[in-house]
Parts: sequence; C-alpha cells; structure tokens
Amino acid sequence: MVFCAYCGKSFTRKEHLERHIPSHTNVKPHRCSACQLSFARRDLLQRHHSTYHEARDPMEPLPGGVPTVAGRTPIACLNCAQAKTGCDKRVPCARCADKNLECTARFARRSSKAALRAAQASAAMSTHNQVSLPPSRASPTPAVTVNPAFMDIDQNIVKQDPSIKASMSPDNSMTIDPRIQQHESPPDKNSPTNSQTGSPCDGLPSSHQRVEGMDEMLHLGNDFIPQEPNYQDMLVWPEYPLELDMYTGNMPLAQADIPMPTFPDLSDISSNSEHMSSSRGSIHTRSTSIMSHGEFDSVVKPVDMTLNTSSSSMIPEFEVVIAAEAAWPLARCNPPVYSGTCPRTAIVHLECLEQKSKHEGTWNALEQYLEQVDWDAADLASVIPLTSRTRDKLLAITQTFLHKALEIHRGGVNSHNKKYATPRLLTFLVLPPSKILEYFLRSYVRNLSFFYSLVSAGCVDPNEMLHNNQAAALLVLLMIAQGASAVPTAEARALSAGLIETCRISLFDIIEKDIEMCADPTALRSALLFTLLGAWSGDKWLMDIAMGQRGMYLSMLKHAGMLESQPSMIPPFNSAANSELQWRSWLHRETQNRLVYNWVMVDQELSLFHDTAPMLSISELCAPLPGPELLWMSANADQWMAAMQSIYGCTANVNPQLLTTPSLTPSLYDLFQDFLHDNLSRRQGSLTPYQLRLLLHPLQSLLCHLRQMLSCFSDVLSARHTTSRTVTKASTLVRLEEVQALLQKWYELSITYYKANPACPISKTNLVIYHLISLNAVTNFPEIERLARREGFDGSYWELSLRHKRCIYQREEAIFHCGQVYRLLRSMLIDRRPSWWSVALYRATLILWTDSISRLDPNFQKREEAGSPVAIDQVTPEDPVVIAYLWNSDGIPVLVQRDGSNASLEKPHEVLDYAIKSLDDGISTRLGDGIKRKLVALGNSWSVDALTATTV
Repeated sequence: MVFCAYCGKSFTRKEHLERHIPSHTNVKPHRCSACQLSFARRDLLQRHHSTYHEARDPMEPLPGGVPTVAGRTPIACLNCAQAKTGCDKRVPCARCADKNLECTARFARRSSKAALRAAQASAAMSTHNQVSLPPSRASPTPAVTVNPAFMDIDQNIVKQDPSIKASMSPDNSMTIDPRIQQHESPPDKNSPTNSQTGSPCDGLPSSHQRVEGMDEMLHLGNDFIPQEPNYQDMLVWPEYPLELDMYTGNMPLAQADIPMPTFPDLSDISSNSEHMSSSRGSIHTRSTSIMSHGEFDSVVKPVDMTLNTSSSSMIPEFEVVIAAEAAWPLARCNPPVYSGTCPRTAIVHLECLEQKSKHEGTWNALEQYLEQVDWDAADLASVIPLTSRTRDKLLAITQTFLHKALEIHRGGVNSHNKKYATPRLLTFLVLPPSKILEYFLRSYVRNLSFFYSLVSAGCVDPNEMLHNNQAAALLVLLMIAQGASAVPTAEARALSAGLIETCRISLFDIIEKDIEMCADPTALRSALLFTLLGAWSGDKWLMDIAMGQRGMYLSMLKHAGMLESQPSMIPPFNSAANSELQWRSWLHRETQNRLVYNWVMVDQELSLFHDTAPMLSISELCAPLPGPELLWMSANADQWMAAMQSIYGCTANVNPQLLTTPSLTPSLYDLFQDFLHDNLSRRQGSLTPYQLRLLLHPLQSLLCHLRQMLSCFSDVLSARHTTSRTVTKASTLVRLEEVQALLQKWYELSITYYKANPACPISKTNLVIYHLISLNAVTNFPEIERLARREGFDGSYWELSLRHKRCIYQREEAIFHCGQVYRLLRSMLIDRRPSWWSVALYRATLILWTDSISRLDPNFQKREEAGSPVAIDQVTPEDPVVIAYLWNSDGIPVLVQRDGSNASLEKPHEVLDYAIKSLDDGISTRLGDGIKRKLVALGNSWSVDALTATTV
C-alpha cells in the first residue's frame, strides 16, 4: 500500500500513485506533436491523437509510441504484462530497455470506434486522394487537401465571406485546438451569431480564418461527417480533475494568431460584446451579470453595469453594488431595500475577477502602489517567500474554486440545449506577482493584530500550508483576500471580493462533503476569516451570509468540544517526557483556545454593530484563555521551555501540582467571576489587552438584554398590581446603572494599561468598543436610525422633540462618548485601524446628527450653553474641561475640522460634513465608501428648510 504525499489517498500499486501525482503537481509531460496540447496521462494523449490526428494516416505512429495495427490500440508489452507492471507502450519500452530484455509489442484484440473511423477515412482517402475545391470567382484557388480535423463541423454552416481563403495543403495544414474550438463553438449551433464561421459580433475579429469552399466539401457523405456531431466528445479535460486543467508553464498565455478577449477599462464594463458574453445563462443573476446572457440569445442584451463614484477619493464602484447598499444589515439610515428586491452582486465580483485575471497588465497598478509603501522590518519577516511551485499550485487551486463558483452562479443550461452544450472556455487565471501576494499576506498579519495571533511563531509559511488539505488552501486564499481588502485600488478590491465569494462556496462545499471537517481547526479558522471578511466587505449579500452563517460556525465550535474546560498544559519540569512532544501538544491546544476566543471577539463585534445580543453566553466559555505571547512566538521546543520557566518561575524542584492551579490557566468564565468579585489580584500578573477586551463581551450582553427589556415598557401604561418581586421599569433601570458601574470599573483597569502603553493599537480598539457600548446605555440607536429613515415621522417640530427623548437619554454623556470615538479613531494609524472603524464613526455621527436635528426646534427644552468651546474630539476624559461639561454642562461642545476650524453641533450639515471628511482621511474601502454615500443621502433627504416650514 502506498500513499499520496499531497492528499493521503492510498493506492495498491505504485504506478497508480504515479498516475495520480500529476493531479497535484500540474505536470503534463505528454505533449501532442501535432497540436502541442499537453496531457497529464499518456492514455489521454492517445485518445486525443486517435480522435483528431489519426485519420490522416492510420499507420502513423503515436507521439513516442508505436503504430496501430489494423486499427488496434497498443497495450503493455509481453514482459511488462507478465510482470504486471506499468508499460509506456514504446518499442522498446523503458523497462525492457533498462533490463536489456527483448520487447515484444502487443495490441488490443478489440478495435476502438476511433480506429474504425480512421480506417474508413483511410479507405475513402485512398479513393479520393485529394479533394479539389472550385476556384473562387475573384481569383483562382489551388487544390487543397481537407484536414480530417474539420469532419465534425456542422453541416448547416452558412457561407458568408467567400473572400477569405485558407490553404489546407499537407505542408500547411491547420489543426484545430479543441480548447479554441470550444471557445468558438457555442452550444446553439443554429444561431447565426454563435456559428463558428459566422460573422463576429460587435466587430470583433474571428479567432480563425474561414475555410473557402467548405460548403462544397460537405458532399463527401456520412463517412466523413457524422449526422449529429457532439462537440462534448472533442473535449478531453473532463477525463481528469479540473485542477489539472491548465496549460503548462512554458506555453504562452495567448497565441499570436488567436486574439484573446481584452478586459475593458473599469469605467466601461458592460456585456455588449460576444467575447465577454457567457455561454451559460444566469438563473439568479441575469440582471446583474457583467457578461452573461440567458437562453443563448442571438442578440446580446446590455446590462447596466457602469461604474459610479461620488468623490474623487473614492474608488469607482459598480452601480449594482451601490444599489444593494440600501439592503445592508447595518447603517440603515436611509429607506431600506429588502432581499426580495435587492439586486444580486456575487456574480459581478466573480466575473470581474475572471476578466481581470486574464491579463498580465491587470496588476500593474498594485505594483505601483507597493512601490510607495514603507516596508517595516517586522512585516518583512512575517511571511516566507512563495516558491514557484507553491505559486503554481495556488494558481491551480484558485482556478478550480473560481470555476466552481461561476458554475454555481451561472446555473446550468436548458435541457433542450444540453445535447449541444459545451463547457465554457476555462479562464487561465493570472494572479498578482509573488511579491504582491506576499504583501497581502503581510497585510493580513498586520490587520488582524487586534485578535489573538493564529500564526505560530509570528510567521506565515504558505509553502507549508498548501501541502495540507483543501481547507488550508482556502485559508491561504482568504488571507490574501484579507490583505487585499486593505489596499485602496480597484484591482485589489476586485481580487478580494472575488476570492471571498469563491472561498465561501468552496468552504461550504468542503464541510458539506465531509462532515468531520466541522471539527477541523483549519476549517473553522477559514470560517472565522470568511465571517470577518464578509461582515465588513460592504457587499450586501456577503454581509447577510456572514451574519447568517455565524451561528452555524459557532455551533460547530461548540459541538467540537472546544468550549469545554480542559486540564492545564503547563508541563511539570521534573518529568522525563520529551520536550518536543510537550511543545507540539501545547501548540495544538493553544491554537484551539486562540481560535475559540477569536470567535468570541468576532461575536462581540458583530453583535455590537448590528444591535443584537451576542450568541455566546459567558457560562459556555470555559475553555482556558490563551497563554502569553512569549510562549506562542517560540520557534522551537527549547525556546518554549525556556519561556515557560521564565514566565511561571518553574524549576525541577517545584511541586507539579502547583502548576495545575486555575489561576494560571483561567477561562473567561473564571476571569469574569473574579472581575465581579474584585478578585483579579489573585491572578498572576496584570490583565493583557486581549483579556480586557474579552471582559467586554459579557458586559455588552448584559447591557443588550437590559435595553431590550426597557424597550418593552410603555411610557404611558403601568402595572395595576405591583409587588416587590415585579419587574418594573425602575428596577430595570437600577440594573442598568449597575452594568454602567461595571463598565466604569473596566475602564479604570484598561486606562491603567493604556497609560503605560499609549501606542498600543489593541488598547485603543478596546477603548473605542467601550465607548460604543457606553453609548448603547444612554441612547437607543435602532430608534435613531428609524428617525433618520423618517419612519412614523410627520415632519413637525413637536414630533421631532418627542422622538429625541426616545433616542437620547443623557445628552452630555452621549456627546462625550461620541467625541472620544472620534479622538481614538483619529489617533490610530490609517493602516492599523480595525475593519469596522468606519461603522464606529457612523454610529457616533448619527447620534450627534440626531441631537443637532432635534435641537432645531425653537421650543425645544435645552439649557443655555455658555463658556468656551469644548473640542470633544480632542480632549481626553481626564481633562478638567470635559469633567466640567459632564457634571455642570459648562462649555459649548464642538468638533475640530482638519483646517483647525470648529464645526458646530447645532448644525446637522456640519456634523455630516465632518464625518465624511474623516472617512476621506482613512483608507478607501467598499464599506467606508458605502457609508459616505449613505451620509450624503441622509443629508439630502433631510431638508432643514422643508422642516422649518412645517407647523404644528
């Protein structure tokens, strides 16, 4: 029994393994001498040769083989057959030549249909030694010999251009590449626009010259031309896996005489060209596809897929993507559009990636962008350079996944056309150069620094990862998509969106086919990365799917037992166990624990920005918290053991039982218990920023449930019979104040670490989340968005002041927290901000805008603000000016613009303008650009003049 080193598949014979290996290596050693096509297996080459080239001379030897005898196929020689081993069917074969044996060729007893057809062709050609074509009216044409490769051409081809000629003499014969013929022969053989020799659509030149006199040649009869040709038989690649279906590396991407379809400029993407049209109609996405048209229509229907941009700093965007922004599950300040009427966008991203991947020059803009990037030494050391073998394998896997996704979104062809349907011409992907892919991987490590690192020793090795299963390959592609999402170019955005959708489909397919992958850490890690990418992608459908599948993935995490309590993994140092085994075991357990608590952080983020309760409860989180980063970054067992001794102060004389105390390896449940009881001092060392962030998860869950309870109490009705045990609005408000006190206790712990490490981006991120949670305690954000959408609003000042009371409960505190969100986000480096920073800025902006729009009422009850301006986005919480404003309402809160001028909180348009300019200062993303468009639409929909004209 032998096993494959790539996938672990078992084989009983060595030659079977050797035949399987090319499915991973993409090596195609067998090349046809007639048309230069390469094949992974020799039998595929023989089948191809006998189908297309053998008809010229049945006795002509195969490339590197032996001639057929009476139309019979050569098989293993006598010696190889007796030894029951593989034979290359040469004379002599390689085995006989090595052993100096006499090689006797053998042939199959039964003749193949292709060989019989070749024999018939040979007999016919002996009778008609040469087929003369009548001369053209314009000029005489020499006699030509018909190439048998044209024998399957449709008999109903209409002669259109007699001026074009092609010589078919034996010295200058033209063989048809089946892949090119596949591209030139769409399924509908009777369509004039889809005919192989029909006039090209939209003025594009045909890939091949039409053969003059082909109509006159068709009288040769059924010996040459089948009555019902099946073009599916001309394709040889369905015989082996799709990931092998690529040209060899030394073959040119485009031949000089075969014009490849060019990808138009991003400002003019439409489906008005036959070469950009799909051979398959889209079932769910016909109105949004940039290149497909359904039912094989002869007239190409243009699709409104133009690109739109509202600002010079924004990347051009598809209008269908902009139209779908109204259906986002968050940032719903404009009239919503629901899924039933929302345009589909997934096919747009896939086809855009497919088109962009056809040309080498597509990634030039990325190369120019990288030349302007300041490389950090730590970033350079975080990724192992890609080898050429790894890049080729990554290319093959990406092509396989992309074609699977395109096949799903485009759907199948109709049953009545299925007989003549041929697969779409496979796109030969052109991924960015290796240095760009490596930059994307470095960007992934940098952008996800807000979570527990899942990269052991802080170094990503894609070469090693691709040697594992398909889930590992998906993980690498999702890492690249994560890194590309942070690059402000149209090419990077197209690559990221296309890879996200591609990997989403393949990830679900992997788990569906192998249910055991539900507990695979690599698959769950890929699911985590997809959830992050999809939730903050700015694409409506990806955002919905990420939110919907979050519960499924969290259930998989729970059912895999990763949330359960586990024994301590700190080794007793007086043990004789192998340190290498201890380190490997600890590394495996630590990876799972880090994965669990990264999911906890993602659950918290998605719940916070979507105004829902977290799905994980604190009582479920019993898995040990991740260990110190020093242990995780250890490159080998010796470094890990030395780090263990330095952190825990362990020697060989220490009692091993002391190493298993819960204080050394607590869970989040244990940590939150100590937090509630003010017992954190018993924990070894101070809390890390990651642990502080995790403590916000149960606090946010408590606050969310209390806010939902308060929304159920009526402002008018009250309970008739109250007892001491009745839940009332007052008692719920008391519990809300208790949660706010816990938040203040958390802030005191966090600010201590932040003052000691002011440049720590994780601490800044924690503080932003803290202020957003605190805003939920003093505001009702869903009600604010309903007001922004004018739901239930009659346009009167009286209604506006009434709605303000339901939206903002404590004005000064809400303004303070909004200002701190602005200040912290502005203090972060633009390439070190979390993916949701634009949504955080949106929430703070909408709260300030609601306050300003409500205060336009001249009868609104408001205090007379006096004193000096208080720049709420500049001062720290410890500043006396802020304290005086919070306690005594002293001062006038303002925002500071980029030019140093003040933006008044009394004017709604200045608040929105401040937010839009703040978004412009950051890196352009699809999510941020969409929020800018939403804020602009909000300002346009709320006309102050129309509002003031309304009287009560």
